[in-house]
Amino acid sequence: MTDLKTRLDAFLGQSIAEICPNKFHDLSQNHCAHFASHAVGMPFSFNCKDFKGGTAEPGNIRVHEIFAQCPKVGRFEDADLTRSQLVFITRKSHVDLDAGTMVNHPQKHIGIYCDGHVYHYSNTPDEVVKWTPEKFESTFEAIYAGDQGLFFGLFPNENLELTIDTSGQQVRAGLAFELERDNGTWFATAQSGPDQQRFLVGKEFSKDTYHGLFIPVSQYYGPQFRAEDHRSRIDHWAELLETTGHCETKNRMNLINTYDRAKFTFGFYQLAAHTPGDNLILLFRRMVGLDRAGDYFPDLQLHNGRLHRIGSDGALSDLETEMNTGPNGARQLQLFMNYLNPNRFQFDTQEVLQCARVMHWTANDPALRALQVDVAVEILQHKMSEVYHRRYGMDGMSDVLCTIIADIHHQGRASRKTVTQALASNDPREALLHVNHSQWKTRNTTLKAKIETLEAAGRLGTKRYDAGLNEFV
Repeated sequence: MTDLKTRLDAFLGQSIAEICPNKFHDLSQNHCAHFASHAVGMPFSFNCKDFKGGTAEPGNIRVHEIFAQCPKVGRFEDADLTRSQLVFITRKSHVDLDAGTMVNHPQKHIGIYCDGHVYHYSNTPDEVVKWTPEKFESTFEAIYAGDQGLFFGLFPNENLELTIDTSGQQVRAGLAFELERDNGTWFATAQSGPDQQRFLVGKEFSKDTYHGLFIPVSQYYGPQFRAEDHRSRIDHWAELLETTGHCETKNRMNLINTYDRAKFTFGFYQLAAHTPGDNLILLFRRMVGLDRAGDYFPDLQLHNGRLHRIGSDGALSDLETEMNTGPNGARQLQLFMNYLNPNRFQFDTQEVLQCARVMHWTANDPALRALQVDVAVEILQHKMSEVYHRRYGMDGMSDVLCTIIADIHHQGRASRKTVTQALASNDPREALLHVNHSQWKTRNTTLKAKIETLEAAGRLGTKRYDAGLNEFV
C-alpha cells in the first residue's frame, strides 16, 4: 500500500495533460477512468492510444470496461478496507454484480481507494483530488439522477500474482516445488510424488530490455518428439512437425523460454503465450482437463470455454482478455502472459515456478506429451489449409516446399510478399531456404540440413499436398 499511496499522492493536483503520455488531453472529456488506468496500470482497450494515438503505455478510458475486468466486484459496504482497490459509483440498477457488468451510462465515476481515501480525477477543476469515501459517495449522489450505489472492484491483474515460497514447504493446493538459484541458474525439486529428482529449469538471460530464462542448447534434456512415435496417428504431418521442432528445440518437449516479447514459450513446437486464440493458450485450455491438472495448475479452470484463474478468495480473472499491448498496438493475451511471467524486465520466482510446473508435468505424464503433439498438428493443419494455401495456392505442392513455408511462418522470419517472390523464382526451394539469409542464416542452414536428412531416409520428398483433403498424398 505504501508504494501505491506515494504514487497516488504524487498525482494530486495534476491535470490529465501531466498524467497521460499519449495524446488524449481534451479537458472537455471525462478523465476519471483515464487517470485511474495510468495510475495503477490498466492498458487494455479501449484506451487513450486507441482513441488519440501516441507511443507510450496506454490507459483504458471507459469505466464500465474496467469494472468488467475486475476479478471480483461487490458493494463497497462489503469491501475489505485493509486493501487498496477500485471504487465505482453509478445507479444501482446499472450494475449486475453476479455477471460483473456495468451499463455504459454517462453517469458513472471511478476512483482508487487507498489508505482510507478515494483518489480520483475531478473533472470540474480538472485535477486529481483525494476525498473520503463518504464525500465521494455524497457528491455524486447529489449530481447523478436515480438511486446511486457505491461498489468496489479488485484491480485487474491483481490475483494473477502468486505468493511463492521457494522452499516448497507452503502451497495452497497442488504439487509444491523447492526452487533454488545457483549463480544465475535455477533448479527445482518436487516435494512429493514419485519423481523428486532435482532438475534444471533454466538460466537467467538478458537481451536488450528483456530478462528471462532459457536452456542453452548444450544443456537440452528431457523427452523428445519423434515422428515415428506419432506417424500412425497423424500420418505425414509428423515429418513436418519433426522438421520445425528440430529447428526450434531439437524436439525437446520440455523446453522453455521466458525472455522475449511473448514472455513465455513452451514445448517442442515452441508455443507462445501472447497470441489470442492460437499457440500456447490452445494447449492450456486442454491441459486443465487432464487428470493431473490439479497437481500442477490447481488455480486454473475453464469458464464458458475460456481459461480463467481462480484466486484464493474466489475471484475470477479471464486470462483470454485481449489487449492491444503489443508492438504497433498488436492484440495480446496480456493477463495470460502476466500469469505465467509477471515481469519481463526482471527475474521473478513466479516465472520459475510456472516453468518448473510445465517441465515436470511434461516429463511425468504421457498424456500431456500427447496433447502437445495434438495441439501442434492441429495448428499446423489449420494454417496449411486456412492460411498458407489461401495465400500461395499450395494444392499439388511438394511436401518439401510445404515444410519450408510452414517453418518460415512458424518462426515469423519472412513476410507473405517475400515468400510469394521466392515461389515465383526459378528455384523456389533454394529461394525459400535463403529468405532473409543475412539475419537467419543459422536457422536456414539447420532447416536445409534436416530436410536433406529426411529426404535421404525417404521421409520427405515423396508426397504432395492435396488442398481438398488437407492431407499429403
